[in-house]
Amino acid sequence: MCKLLRKFVQIYKMHRLILVLIPLFFITIACKKQAPEGILPKEEFVELMSEVHILDGYLTNINADSAKKVIDPLYAEVFGKFGLDSASFSRNVNYYYGDPRLTLETYDQLIKNLEGKDREFYRQDSIKSKVYQDSVGRLSRLQTQAINLQQMIGNAKSDSLKMSIAEYTRRMYAPSGLVSLWEKNLYRMGDSAVPGAPTSISVPTPVLPEPEKLVPLEEPKLVPLGDTPSVTMPDIRRIPKEQIRSRH
Repeated sequence: MCKLLRKFVQIYKMHRLILVLIPLFFITIACKKQAPEGILPKEEFVELMSEVHILDGYLTNINADSAKKVIDPLYAEVFGKFGLDSASFSRNVNYYYGDPRLTLETYDQLIKNLEGKDREFYRQDSIKSKVYQDSVGRLSRLQTQAINLQQMIGNAKSDSLKMSIAEYTRRMYAPSGLVSLWEKNLYRMGDSAVPGAPTSISVPTPVLPEPEKLVPLEEPKLVPLGDTPSVTMPDIRRIPKEQIRSRH
């Protein structure tokens, strides 16, 4: 008896579970609205509308006459990427924009997609601008160095002249393209690159008399050797010792 009761309970639970799952299955199928034939999935429709918005912005920034000439080929190219024409494009727009829920979901994804494309565009543009600026700066430096070399070759004779410290400094900075740094030197004074160094030292020139006003010197008188008186040295041996001691 107990076994029969247990089997009955198990069968009852199984039937109750089946009765609950079957209605849920049909409700889910009924609530899920299938897209008609020829309607793009939501992700593809978002990508399509992103390209359409970008194309609209491009056409509004060019001349009206030029826009009339290129509007049909450009839209046909965009529709061709997704296998659509103007009629099928209108059906897709009416399907997604006819339902408010689909409209909100589509536009949320559309805004995110456009923001991502905008960030990627600026990133690529900044990279191209950086490469272009580096190339222009490198070309400018090479042109400056070539001009400096031509001037150095053409003015080779001027190197033999005496140059100041400032000129040596300028020639050192010129090949590297840092002449502007040298020109902004706050300590530069005249031709001297040393702070506080005098530019020149003035030495007074002595004033010499004219040759006509010079007075000739008198010739020295020479005394003949034979006329000089002889000097007799005293004999120390003949001087008494007491006299020598008294002198000391």
